[in-house]
Amino acid sequence: MGMIFIYGLVFLLIFLSIGIGLFIYSIRISSKIGLTISVILILLVTLVSLTNTIDEFTISKNDIIIELKYLGIELKDDFEIKNNKVSGMPERIQETEVEITQKDKHRIISEITNSANFRSFDYRNELFSDGVVYNLKYPEFYSREILFILDDTPIRICVYIDENANIIKYQRIEE
Repeated sequence: MGMIFIYGLVFLLIFLSIGIGLFIYSIRISSKIGLTISVILILLVTLVSLTNTIDEFTISKNDIIIELKYLGIELKDDFEIKNNKVSGMPERIQETEVEITQKDKHRIISEITNSANFRSFDYRNELFSDGVVYNLKYPEFYSREILFILDDTPIRICVYIDENANIIKYQRIEE
C-alpha cells in the first residue's frame, strides 16, 4: 500500500503543478477559459487532499445506523454523535463516539454477552476470520467486531461499549 500512496501523491502534485502553472499563464494572457480550468484543477486536488476532513464533518446519524448494521447492532432510541475523527490515506481509520441511552447500552451488552460466540479476549490466540462477528469482553469494555472484504479492501469494524458510560466507540479501519 505504501507505493500506491506515493504514486497518488506524485499524481496529485503533478495536477497541482499543472493547475498553478496554467493559472499563472492564464492571468498573464487574460484567458478566462484557462483560469476556469486551472481553478477546477486546483479545487479537485484540494478536495482530494481534504477528504478525511470532509468525512469528519459530514457524518450523519443515518451513516452510523448503516455501519452498525454490519455488526447486527440496532439503536432503538435517539442518539447523539459526540466526536468523529478520520485519519490516514490510503489506510483509513475512522473513530466515532456516539452517546446512546442507558436502555440501548444495556440491550447491546446483553446481546453481546448472550451470543453463541461470546468470550473473553485472549491476545495469544485471537485470529479474525472474514465475515464472522466476534463478541468479546475486554478487561475495560465489551466489543463486537467484524472483518470483511469490500471491493478488495479489508475492512474491520469494531464497536466498544464501556459499562460505566453511555458512549459507544465505533471504529472502522480500511486497510
